[in-house]
Amino acid sequence: MEKNSFIFNTNKCVACNACVAGCSIENGTDFRVNWREVNTGNKIKHPGLPVFHFSLACNHCEDAPCMKNCPALSYTRDEKTGAIIHHAEACIGCTYCTWACPYDAPKFNPTTKIVEKCNFCVDRISDGKRPACVEACPVGALDFGQLALKEEDRVTPGFVDMGIKPSIQLIPLREEHSTPKIENTDKVEIDPKKIKEWLPKAKDKVALDKEWTLVLFTIAVAGLFAWQAAHLLSFLPMQLLPFSILSVLAIALTSLHIGKKMRMWRFILNLKGSWLSREIFSFSGFLGLTGLQLITGNIWFGIAASIFGILALISVDMVYKLLQRKDNLLLHSGMVVLTGIFFFAWIGGISIILETMILLKAILYAWRKISLRAKNITYFPMLSLLRILCLFIPYLLFDLEWEQSLAILLPIVFVGEIIDRAEFYHESDVITPEKQLRMTS
Repeated sequence: MEKNSFIFNTNKCVACNACVAGCSIENGTDFRVNWREVNTGNKIKHPGLPVFHFSLACNHCEDAPCMKNCPALSYTRDEKTGAIIHHAEACIGCTYCTWACPYDAPKFNPTTKIVEKCNFCVDRISDGKRPACVEACPVGALDFGQLALKEEDRVTPGFVDMGIKPSIQLIPLREEHSTPKIENTDKVEIDPKKIKEWLPKAKDKVALDKEWTLVLFTIAVAGLFAWQAAHLLSFLPMQLLPFSILSVLAIALTSLHIGKKMRMWRFILNLKGSWLSREIFSFSGFLGLTGLQLITGNIWFGIAASIFGILALISVDMVYKLLQRKDNLLLHSGMVVLTGIFFFAWIGGISIILETMILLKAILYAWRKISLRAKNITYFPMLSLLRILCLFIPYLLFDLEWEQSLAILLPIVFVGEIIDRAEFYHESDVITPEKQLRMTS
């Protein structure tokens, strides 16, 4: 079946950025936010590697992850043209779509506090014209047409194909152009292992300095669930006022991560497709039902709250399934489900569960550090030692029935979990064309 598609010829692109300028002029975009970008392979121009360029914008995928994962339903598909349209008036600026898209198409605008992206020049192509970026290309590297795309149309080094059927045909670099001919026989050989060191630092979509509020929020979700479950089973008292204060703080933490706070209600509109919607819905249900439990003393509200709390923990972990971790392991010791169970066992003093969770977390943590070290990735040994001590020393003192140990040692346990969760964000990122090109260099 034919559909509107971009056509990009790697052999012709000279990285003049005329396509970027054409897009910006047509759509009146902010000079800091380019809907189309040109990424270059071999930025250091190493003579033993091919020099080529990728001009990419939104590829208007058939199974568009931005539309599928947006919690606010701010994306729709134009059935006539196949364009994925972003609706600014519905966007909450959570940036989750920027994590979901492997082509770095949705861009967060710091001025408007919302996301924006290429609209396929839907008005132009509806009138039979070509997109502005295509019209601006002076060398014919970028084109547009009705194509019946096949999988082999997207098999090109440096291009991410995740099975989401992007509307683009790629004409790959010809073999005779893959390695430029070097006439200088006295050229200095460059160690390929050092190439990555010489490259400029790539932009990180996920970084600890930007996600510290999420570190605290996810720990808060685990802690509030553990407290409520322990209270339900009569392990620990719980009062409405302190619970309410902590709940408001948790909500405040997550609101700091979104651009349009007055649109927060839109978070729950995509329960069908978005784990972020499910996370906010289940956590909100947990808070509301726990409040009713504390006000009425009705155990059924407490049971329902625990169910919603479990769903919230699962949803938090599923939100991050989009990320790529440097260790490439299936499980992480900082997963919120594990932390919630761990906190519950601590508060309830359930030794068998506590011992199991300490052992499991320690094994997962050590396994991850060994994996990072084997890949020559920074793993912060002194911080790692502190994290391990925060696991075992509190338990040893607790096991010795040290007086008032819970009130003193729980903060230490929290510090250890914060370290682990912070490392989760530090060691995670999303796929982007720029980083994919680095992998192929």
